[in-house]
Amino acid sequence: MNVKVADCSYGTLVKIAKQCGFDIFEGRKHCKIKTQEGKFITTIPRHSRLKRETAKGIIDALNSFGANISYS
Repeated sequence: MNVKVADCSYGTLVKIAKQCGFDIFEGRKHCKIKTQEGKFITTIPRHSRLKRETAKGIIDALNSFGANISYS
């Protein structure tokens, strides 16, 4: 799966996390991503556009738990 981090949004990252099999827990301003076993991975802020570095960090955190996501 390939993601363009320049145009990455909250919705895009949540959709990718769901496709990779992670559990999503909605909060008021952020979304928490956990493994099926309940281990915390990362949070995703609710913004229409995320900063490039923030999106890369979230994708790297997902990849460290077995997701196969590349970004450009």
